[in-house]
Amino acid sequence: MTPDTQLRMRLTAAVADTTTPPGLARAALGGGRRRRRRRTASALALATAAVIGGVLLLPDGGPTAVEGRVAAGGDDGRVAGLSWARSLPMGADPALPFFGAEDALWSNGERYGVPDEVNRSMPPRAVDGGWLVFLGEDYPDMRLAVLGTDGALTPLPPAPGGLDNAEAVAVSADGRQVAYDSLLVDLPTLDATELPHGPEAEEANGYYTGVRVIGFGEEGLVYEGAPFDRGIGTLWVLHPDGTSVEVPLPDGTHVPQGGGADIAVAYDYARDDSDTCVTSWHLRDGAWQQEQTGCMGHSLGEALSVSPRGDWLLTDDVPDVWNLSRGRWERIDMPEGIGAEQMLAQGGGAVWETDDAFLLPVADRWTGPATPEPTFDQVVQVVRCSILSGRCERAGAAQEVRVTSTMWDSTALGFVDQ
Repeated sequence: MTPDTQLRMRLTAAVADTTTPPGLARAALGGGRRRRRRRTASALALATAAVIGGVLLLPDGGPTAVEGRVAAGGDDGRVAGLSWARSLPMGADPALPFFGAEDALWSNGERYGVPDEVNRSMPPRAVDGGWLVFLGEDYPDMRLAVLGTDGALTPLPPAPGGLDNAEAVAVSADGRQVAYDSLLVDLPTLDATELPHGPEAEEANGYYTGVRVIGFGEEGLVYEGAPFDRGIGTLWVLHPDGTSVEVPLPDGTHVPQGGGADIAVAYDYARDDSDTCVTSWHLRDGAWQQEQTGCMGHSLGEALSVSPRGDWLLTDDVPDVWNLSRGRWERIDMPEGIGAEQMLAQGGGAVWETDDAFLLPVADRWTGPATPEPTFDQVVQVVRCSILSGRCERAGAAQEVRVTSTMWDSTALGFVDQ
């Protein structure tokens, strides 16, 4: 295989999805969680910029402008955001673990030491026996391990195809199973099972055809496998008893980030780009069942993530959040522009802590063109916002984090959906 073919297959893998995500050419917000792809992401960003050019900087106030409302931009806007975040009433510490102050792992307000070999640019996840962490600095050397409360590391079986981002790993609801690459691993025993429906060599035809883990749903592990059509795989559910069933998505739908793997959405844009209608689907008894449809009243800029049970859709319209189950907007008590400014700076950033509440790290500065230095200090106040109450609060005390940046990534405080 030539280097050009390898690069093409890696780029195809980086953007593989059941359908093209909405708003790709509409805004600079690039997904629900901070992207942590390294060389692949850098090459992809250059290619994307060459393709869509100036649309990354939209008129009428920039990439976070919505219906004529302009967000505060740059460092001044982020300082104002941090001031707002630190003025909120104090709430409980984040339920999701993260790498924070003192180069430590923080979980439910407790501090735990982290060995040097742990990659702190990849957020940890709670699992049975501790936290799932990444070891190694870059593809193809990254691997997974369980970090125990005593600081001990238990390596997981290596991924046959390698690992390069946190979104390619799924954890079961009970924290006892982890799926990545083409493996399903039982954490108590470390037994690894090869996922069925792996690709055949003749299916590639110049496209990437690796198994792609989507996530765990109520019926089992959802993933893409063979057969492949131009690099896009067939959707399967692997049941707990080891049987699998094909579950093809309805036309025009995709499984978004954040929610369970048994939740799908479809976006119908008006021909004149004046409105977007959203339809949700749930996987039940081996088939996708259509549920609520609602129209937003304007064109959707960027869909970021869906809450775990599929009730809410977080978009770049925040502080407005879309109610998927009722097809209408709900408002959070957050100043205009702050949430969008912080999410833009992080390339996502907000994650769901529960089905009703999301966490958003708010900082006075983030990595990017305005912070070219390889190391800098960052003050981060994690904010928790509840959709049902419409209120936000501080999720624990502020964190003073020493950020180390490389050409591939940085160690800024971040979360990943459980």
